[in-house]
Amino acid sequence: MAVSTAARGREAGTVHVLSEVSRQWPVVIDLFAGAGGLSQGFTDAGFRVAAAVESDKWAIMTQTANHAESDEPVDVISIPVQSVPVVRLVDACKTLRVARPDVLMGGPPCQGFSRANMRTRSMENPDNCLFREFLKLVSELRPRVVVLENVADFAKFNGGAVADEIRELLRSMPVQYDLHFEVLCAAHYGVPQRRNRVFFVAVESGLAFSFPEPTHSKPITLWDAISDLPQLPNGNVQDVCKYTLPPQNEYQKAMRANCGETVTNNMVSRNGELVMRRYGHIKQGQNWESIPDELMANYADKSRTHHWIYLRLKQNEPSVTITHFRKSMLIHPNQDRGLSVREAARIQSFRDSFVFCGPLMHQQQQVANAVPPLLAQAVARSVRESLGM
Repeated sequence: MAVSTAARGREAGTVHVLSEVSRQWPVVIDLFAGAGGLSQGFTDAGFRVAAAVESDKWAIMTQTANHAESDEPVDVISIPVQSVPVVRLVDACKTLRVARPDVLMGGPPCQGFSRANMRTRSMENPDNCLFREFLKLVSELRPRVVVLENVADFAKFNGGAVADEIRELLRSMPVQYDLHFEVLCAAHYGVPQRRNRVFFVAVESGLAFSFPEPTHSKPITLWDAISDLPQLPNGNVQDVCKYTLPPQNEYQKAMRANCGETVTNNMVSRNGELVMRRYGHIKQGQNWESIPDELMANYADKSRTHHWIYLRLKQNEPSVTITHFRKSMLIHPNQDRGLSVREAARIQSFRDSFVFCGPLMHQQQQVANAVPPLLAQAVARSVRESLGM
């Protein structure tokens, strides 16, 4: 498939209308931005976000709320990536006094590439083709660096055909890129979670790039991450609560920076009596298999249940991957309830000052879909070093 440099009704040649100015901060545009985990990590590494593109209205609300205090304006664009006008992205760069983004990044929808979603795990799922829309914008915006993030299986999807197509499309670009890709484990970069993600990083020919070396040989555990957060009842509806304890370690101190005595996003899904009875049979590290058969009678075939369903997390290890924790029914290590939004956000390495917006189920989905900011920050530092900025 050829990547068109025509702008789908947009004026060609508009990308290079400004001369570069002397500056110390690189500029990034975030596509398929979700709640903004990737943007947060790059911001923490000293990048400026010119624009964030996302079609989900609740994620847009979260993005807007968290960009409100930015030193420079961020254009939060509530349009599907395949429909966003390039001229608007160019104008967002002009606002930051640059002609084009240094980095174009994003995570095209990943559910269709995950082994957990066998029902739509094929190229017939239209979401599985959205990486091509990402690459069209690479062709038109001509960034110096491209960062594409996804589930680890993305690189092997369809026998590696997707990775091969990305490589071929990059070769057809107006800018010549050298492609690097690697699967990184979030726990190696200070995230209290065993979460593997693949990063494709394409750099303009002539730029050197290497993926970040692990920063944590001893992982942050689940309890390191959440032990100071409020004790909550099943179905808690109080959004703002007091911390249970003062910070117990450096991770908690970092997460609580500038937050005072209270923390937001403490809501918890309410579980019925049957589910609560099931919880009582599950110890840390155990799952649905520990539930007596008479309490699972409504399951047509219990043997086909995924291993992470009704999993009680181990407090002295990093968490398993945070997916939609209401649907998978991940259980707090010491309390008979699901995780709060804030607990899941801590496990993802979002600071407590980061606020998630929208109905509870949409907050949960935003957290689950996000790139852990500390993992994003590690990659961003390597990208910034590559740019020499």
